[in-house]
Parts: sequence; structure tokens; C-alpha cells
Amino acid sequence: MDVQFFHFLRGVTDMSIWHVKKAFNMFDWRASGEIGFEEFYMLICIIIANKDNIEQQFLYRHSRPIFDLIDMDGEHTISPAEFYAAGFLFNIKGRAFLQMFQEYSGSGGENLTYSEFKLFIMACIDKQEKMNEIKRKKKLHELETATHSDKSSMLTV
Repeated sequence: MDVQFFHFLRGVTDMSIWHVKKAFNMFDWRASGEIGFEEFYMLICIIIANKDNIEQQFLYRHSRPIFDLIDMDGEHTISPAEFYAAGFLFNIKGRAFLQMFQEYSGSGGENLTYSEFKLFIMACIDKQEKMNEIKRKKKLHELETATHSDKSSMLTV
């Protein structure tokens, strides 16, 4: 693995040593022992999407190259193991996403085809938006409750 690549990722991300090594192997598309400009650019875009919390939108907008990136064995499908191994790049964790993964693998097996992957990503975006809406409503309710209690305490003074 390239020393500069290793130190760069360790410096700008919180990736573990194992994840940096995994990322290098994923982005060394030509198996040359080097990361070319196109691969490095894709990695930087992923890092920025993570920083801005828009991982699912990034996945959807760049679904084809991401699909090819995750499809490490080149069989034109993504297995649960491949998906799980690459999930760290997109902050995808936990069993909930693996359950959703299995729900969308309708190709007769447990692997996702490209079209199933796109549907899966859209479902992830939907789920994320619903979670964000719940958080927003909860925060708004907490703010309203705090404001109401502040007004009540001002009246008793």
C-alpha cells in the first residue's frame, strides 16, 4: 500500500488501519499497487459526502461507479459481504441496512443487481429522510416545550 495514501486517509478521516487498507484495495481498480487520479477523485468525493452527511444522495447520484466499486469480485452483483465490507465508506452500519439489502435482492439470490441496488439506495434515502424528519419534529417539540416552560416561569416571578 502507498505510504502517502495511508497517511492521507489517516489524517483526514477517522478510518481504522484496516479500513484504510480495504479502501486502498477497493480504489486500486487496475490492481497496479497505485491509486490513479480518477480513483483518488472518487475517494475525495466520498469523504466530502460523508463530511456533509449526504452519503445516500451521493450513492444515488453516482450509483454506477459506486456499484462497480463495491462489486469487488466483478460478477456484476453485490453480495451482502461486499456491501458490508464497503459500508464504512458511506457510514452504512448495522443490521437494519443488511435487512433492507436482503429485502431488495429480488434476483433469486441474496445478491443485488445494479437495478436492485438503485432501488435499495432510494429506499435508504427515504428511510434517512424519515429519520431526519422525526429528529426535526422531536427537536421542534423540545424547543416549544422549553419555550413554554420559560414563559410559565416568567409569569410566576
